[in-house]
Amino acid sequence: MLMTSSSAALDARPPDPKRETGPCRPFTCDPGWGEAWWWLGIPVLVALFTIGSYQLAPAWYMPAVIPEGYGILEVSHFILPLLGLLIAGRLLFLPFVRARSLTWAVTLTGALACLYIAGEEMSWGQHFFHWNTTDYWTAVNRQDETNLHSAYDIFEKTPRLILELGIFIGGLLVPLAAVYWPWARANRLSLFLPAAALVPTALGVAFFKIVDKLHQAALIPNVLQRPAETIETYLYFFILAYLLVFARCIKALEEDEGVIRK
Repeated sequence: MLMTSSSAALDARPPDPKRETGPCRPFTCDPGWGEAWWWLGIPVLVALFTIGSYQLAPAWYMPAVIPEGYGILEVSHFILPLLGLLIAGRLLFLPFVRARSLTWAVTLTGALACLYIAGEEMSWGQHFFHWNTTDYWTAVNRQDETNLHSAYDIFEKTPRLILELGIFIGGLLVPLAAVYWPWARANRLSLFLPAAALVPTALGVAFFKIVDKLHQAALIPNVLQRPAETIETYLYFFILAYLLVFARCIKALEEDEGVIRK
């Protein structure tokens, strides 16, 4: 007997990468307008804060917002991935995650990325404990710090390019595609796709990159000093937001699996 569309909808479960057959329904745990205070409010607040403080109080912006190691943005570049590391680290020990090799691999990648970013941003503790850089490392590191990204471009430009491409595709193109093809958020790999709530953060990355390029080309006046620091804030917030939603979706799948087993 063929299953009708209505009965199929009733039997559909959230997208579990371990299940090879459908039907699947979209996650109901994706952030909605009731949570816009963080997925929309924070990206908007970052833009208003950085541009506003530079335009209105540049004498305060330069020593307080962007200095290496202790500026407001620099500190956020440590805290955001550190929070992401805590989320991903917890997920790694869940039996549900460990039973799904792809889910575990994605979680591990997120944890290692957050560890690398947090460590590099604070020069693996040098900004906290103020140890001296060795003579050898001073010779190869352009900022005289104990980190890799200031010494070799491959440890900065390559990971950053991969992250920016991932945000452009996953944060902008995928949510746009899901509007026209809902199955994009209702298939067995949907767990790994960013939710539509991450679009404002992805737009923040795009906006400040455009501002930076236009200023470098002398097409617009200087809107913001060192916009790269603001771009990094959006990049790292995107990772944190992705892991937050990812963890919620895993919890939803765990609860669904528990209901099915009962």
